[in-house]
Amino acid sequence: MPPSEPADRPLTEGERWTREQLEALLAARFGPRAVAHFLAESQRRSNRIRRERPELARQEVAWIGAGAAAWAALALGGAQPFRRGVRAGLAWWAAAALMLDWHLGMLESEDGRPQALGPADALTLLRVWLVPVALDTPSPLVCGTAAASDVLDGIVARATTGPTRAGRDLEGLADICFAVAALRGALRRGTIGDATAASELVRLGAGFGYALWVYFGRAAAPDPAVVRAARVTTPLRAGGLIAAGLGRRRLADGAVLGGSLWSVAAVARAVRSGRRPRAGS
Repeated sequence: MPPSEPADRPLTEGERWTREQLEALLAARFGPRAVAHFLAESQRRSNRIRRERPELARQEVAWIGAGAAAWAALALGGAQPFRRGVRAGLAWWAAAALMLDWHLGMLESEDGRPQALGPADALTLLRVWLVPVALDTPSPLVCGTAAASDVLDGIVARATTGPTRAGRDLEGLADICFAVAALRGALRRGTIGDATAASELVRLGAGFGYALWVYFGRAAAPDPAVVRAARVTTPLRAGGLIAAGLGRRRLADGAVLGGSLWSVAAVARAVRSGRRPRAGS
């Protein structure tokens, strides 16, 4: 993913590399050769980072191995939904491992210093690990754990070594994946209304589409004000998912739908504010 670029600091080497690659891809209008070159260059950079930072490569393997081992152990112990979803769960975790491996170059601080995976990254990866669980069984414990990890990862990052660019820029993708899985699981169980789930899924899809358009259509990063506005109602929507897990459908519908509409209004207000001319300009 491209960088989130604060205007008050220069881009890191990794951010410059990403922008150059995206600009080349955009200039070539996403032709097949350009896409293949983009993917190949991304993999080459990941391979180089792995050679230059063997301790990071070992840490990545250890973390991914721990996640796979935890799922397999729970499945072997007969715990559900891990046993019935063992193939899907391990396949999902393998896909997450590939995504992490492809973005090793983003494991640096916001000012470009090499940085290892930290506790905040572990909390983000926990939400990724829980996606298949939420799809099968969006229980209050599962949704509450994901919500707590979302709150804590920023706090932990600031209290320790600071966020990595990977954690900062890929966190939104982890949140979307978990929310979609939990909504689909609740919808299948009948603990959330069709219209409520549809509205939130549309909102999530629109947010993801906006990010893709900015990243790949403009070789830039989403407006931080828009991102903050979209997240302002996260606690309300997370509470709605927990209510759905408790079987409180009316409460779940009210919280999720209200949070979704409030988030849309907040984003629209942020967009309008961003378009207003500044005084003296």
